[in-house]
Parts: sequence; structure tokens; C-alpha cells
Amino acid sequence: MRRRWTEERRLQREHADWIVGHLRVHGPLTTREIIHALEREKRPIQAHILSRALRKSPFVVCVEKRIVDGQQHSVWAFHIDDD
Repeated sequence: MRRRWTEERRLQREHADWIVGHLRVHGPLTTREIIHALEREKRPIQAHILSRALRKSPFVVCVEKRIVDGQQHSVWAFHIDDD
């Protein structure tokens, strides 16, 4: 019988959770700043993991778009609805 979570999927989930946790403590951050934080911590930088953490997490929202050096950058923040 196949395990529900393979080791690879478990690690990908762990990396996505780290990104969300980092935003909770240090946010709001641009995508570029998040990538620099991953590099400093020697964590893998994989587009699908970054996308999963930023777009699918119910706790991460895009709060603004900035133009930096002629390029548009999204600014992400940890947010909990207070409804």
C-alpha cells in the first residue's frame, strides 16, 4: 500500500510552511526578498513550492504591487481574517 505522503511531498510541504512562517515574522516582503531569505537559509528555491506557499495558503495575501527597476514586484504579507 502506498503511503499518503511521500518523502518528497512532505519536504515540499515543510518548505512551503517555512515560507509562510517567515512572512509571518518578517513580512510584508516582495517575492525577491523571500527568495533572498531562502538563499540565506540554504533552502531550495523551487517555483512550484514558492507558488504554493504564496498563492494557495489561506494566510498569505498580496498587499500591493511595486515597480522596482522597471519591473513589477508583488508584496506578500501574512494575514488572518478577523471576521
